[in-house]
Amino acid sequence: VNPNKLSLDWECLIVSKTDMVLDGVPNELINSWMDREIIQPFSIKNNEINFRTKDVWEALNTQNWY
Repeated sequence: VNPNKLSLDWECLIVSKTDMVLDGVPNELINSWMDREIIQPFSIKNNEINFRTKDVWEALNTQNWY
């Protein structure tokens, strides 16, 4: 695969809640964001909640959590 010809649409990238927790985002914070509709699930597959990466990135920056 030639990476120069590869194009990814930012809207198509997803991240799971489990991956976010493994990366250090507290489960309670993720639940709080969902309750306040800061992030909304994109899909749920095999009991795994997935979010759009762009939404998570914006939430992390807006909420000043890194």
